Amino acid sequence: MRLAGESACPTTGKLFAFTGGTGFSLSTPACGRTFPHLLTFAARPRRIQENPNWVDATTRMESLAKHLVEATVYLGRQPIYDANRAIRGYELLYRHAAGDTAACFGDADQASAEVMLKAFLEIGMSTVSPLQPVFINHTRRLLTLDPILPADRCVIEVLEDVVPDAETMDALRHLKSLQYRIALDDFVYSAELVPMIACADFVKLDLKALGAAGFQEQFELLRPFGVPIIAEKIESEAEFLWCRKMGCARFQGNYLRHPETLSGRRIPSNRLSVLSVLSKCSNLETSAGMIADTIARDAPLTYGLLRLANSALHARRNEIRSPAQAVTMLGMDFVSRWATLLALAGNDDCPAGYLEAALQRARMSELIGAWLHCSAPESYVTGLLSTLDSVFNEPLASLVEPLPIDIRFKRALLHREGELGAVLDCVLAYESGVWTPNQTPTTECMQKAFWDAAEYAHRMMAQMSCAVVG
Repeated sequence: MRLAGESACPTTGKLFAFTGGTGFSLSTPACGRTFPHLLTFAARPRRIQENPNWVDATTRMESLAKHLVEATVYLGRQPIYDANRAIRGYELLYRHAAGDTAACFGDADQASAEVMLKAFLEIGMSTVSPLQPVFINHTRRLLTLDPILPADRCVIEVLEDVVPDAETMDALRHLKSLQYRIALDDFVYSAELVPMIACADFVKLDLKALGAAGFQEQFELLRPFGVPIIAEKIESEAEFLWCRKMGCARFQGNYLRHPETLSGRRIPSNRLSVLSVLSKCSNLETSAGMIADTIARDAPLTYGLLRLANSALHARRNEIRSPAQAVTMLGMDFVSRWATLLALAGNDDCPAGYLEAALQRARMSELIGAWLHCSAPESYVTGLLSTLDSVFNEPLASLVEPLPIDIRFKRALLHREGELGAVLDCVLAYESGVWTPNQTPTTECMQKAFWDAAEYAHRMMAQMSCAVVG
């Protein structure tokens, strides 16, 4: 964060830094009361007491900043060709860093979940594969979840260690009923795998691991099933021509093209928020509105959900402007799958302090918006999205401009234009301590909205904790 000034608590005399722009302020506003209200819950000034946790605001800020050091995500992509060397798909590969040339991970569930989130949300399918389907490795656990990618854009690649028991076969048949295509990875024939072959749309044979004789043997064993074969690990023109002559349908390997690494901006998620969403999704008595309310308390989740809902993969007539609209359009089941992937991916890099700060600004924007006769839900979303620069440690414009949302939000967030811009202007001015008493709304109204928002943020954080624990 950038420091724009300091302010002193009238009770303790201690100094607290605050930020400028749309970032979180650590000072109280124009009422003259000061304390670190957006990084720890603010008690009203008359209740402020000496607290050793407030001694060093700079240390606190540095600690929170550690969560933002890895802001870029990476994804490997290797094309899959047909016999005429036309690209017919891409296999997506886990990558942790830009220089990685192989997938190195400890948890296969987490790695596959991250690949899906990166492809669909953080990098985007328009970059990963605008037209062709993507092949994504699925562990046994992930096979039991409906994918978040549409069936025409995704091929489910079943890892070689998945056993064909009743649960696996039920999952494969269910995926087939949803029109997903199935590929069996690194396949080696055995009689117990015949039920899986019957479900498969592709079987991948590793030429390098099997050798020419082993490859041909596997090909002949699979011939009666009529399933298309993907020859992978092709390392020369001679190998490509040999596999093509044998009758393979698809071809993949470093000779044809090495995997390339794509990158995008990571969307942090707070484990508390994600688990709270999952908890509500699993409760049959939970309504779509309750789930939307939970998502609306978290700026990164709101940002991610709006990107999902407004992506080109979901047909829609109008722009989706709020979590409530997004949950209604996508459905509770889809939101549950998305939250499950977030939980499996293991991201926990959005500090809870930022969530409380974002909630406070969102709630204050909602209250001031209603006072100024603006849409309260849209004012709330505007306030929430205005905190993204601090959450991502990136300029707000670079985050908002690519987001396919109504232009009114963008004008409000980036230029303070329109009714929503006026709402945000009021809130930021009050947070930064530059509010003047002769402005509209009245100082009394602003003070009341500020304290209501502070208590709301604290209450919502407590409720999310209870939802997860319960």
